[in-house]
Amino acid sequence: MTTTTPMTLLDHVGAYAAAVRAALADLPPDQVEELTDGLEADLAEALEDREGPVVTGEIPIGRAALDGGATAPGSSAMIDLTRRFGPAAEYAAELRAAAGLALPERTGRRRPFARRLPLPALRAGVERVGRARRDLVDGLRASRTTGPVLRLVESFAPVWWLARAWSWWVLGVAVFAPYRWPRIDQYVPRGFWDWVALAALVALSVAYGRGWGTRRWWTAGLLGAASVVALVNLLGAVPLLADEVRAVRWDGGSTVEYVEVPVETASVAPPQDGVWVDGMQVSNLFVYDADGDPLQGVQIFDDRGRPVRTTFDGGWFQWELPGVGEPWSFAPALDADGRNRWNVYPLMGAPASAWDPETEDGTHVLLEGEDLRVPPPPFAKAPAVVVGDVLGD
Repeated sequence: MTTTTPMTLLDHVGAYAAAVRAALADLPPDQVEELTDGLEADLAEALEDREGPVVTGEIPIGRAALDGGATAPGSSAMIDLTRRFGPAAEYAAELRAAAGLALPERTGRRRPFARRLPLPALRAGVERVGRARRDLVDGLRASRTTGPVLRLVESFAPVWWLARAWSWWVLGVAVFAPYRWPRIDQYVPRGFWDWVALAALVALSVAYGRGWGTRRWWTAGLLGAASVVALVNLLGAVPLLADEVRAVRWDGGSTVEYVEVPVETASVAPPQDGVWVDGMQVSNLFVYDADGDPLQGVQIFDDRGRPVRTTFDGGWFQWELPGVGEPWSFAPALDADGRNRWNVYPLMGAPASAWDPETEDGTHVLLEGEDLRVPPPPFAKAPAVVVGDVLGD
């Protein structure tokens, strides 16, 4: 003997009410709530009416309670509210009519996608999947556990529409402007066209959430796939945006400003390396003997035995020489121990075009076929001098 309790009947009432709400899904959530407010209570009250019509297979709650919840052998304990109240879609249409709302535009001129498939087996498979999905959703809505949770989640649908549009905008920036700086501009619109693009995506996302684009299979599939991509991107974009916000907060949004402050300096100029004559640094020294003939390989030291050097750049600097069109670079001489000596004059070098600009080890070397040479001297012969004689005034 099968026993039916009032709670079991109320579960069927909840399933029928969920089907009615599903038929009103094209309306805004607040309007659906207004139309179906107290629907379960109205249905249960109608079933408890002892004078109401009884259809085969239906057990009114009141009569079941009077009979102690027992049913006759062979009778069904499952009620069919469709026999009592009509199909849920028709019930929803009556609610619309009572509220003065027009019926939604249905694609009556087009058959459902599953019925337009060429192969019967494929049509049957798609229809089975669709029925299974609808049954699953209806079961979740009717459940006393998942029903409230599902309705709560559905109430946040507008939030998801906005988040989906923002995720699409972030993907667009990553594709068309991947090097925006600062990096937070990759997640926050700044300019006029940023806001125009985001507003257009918000309009598209809201329209799709309200049912636009679901009548044709290709638009529904395209927008559905775009929604999945937006959700996956959202899971990665939100943490990255949080990192950028923390970085901005850490920096305090401050910018560096340089302010010139007058500072008193010593009147004595700091020492400078090299040889300077009349305020101009000298690149090379030319030495002549008493007869005025030029000498080569002359080592010059100061009074403390320190080598007198004109260059301290390792030979990389290019010097402009008087009367020479191309700048020169110099190289050191080698002593008997193989060490570099930069106080051996005149320094030998070569024009800039003779040096290899791209060496593997970064050394300063000449191109093949080029040699070091003495740059043009200021004059070929200096005046002869008499060593040891002192001329008076």
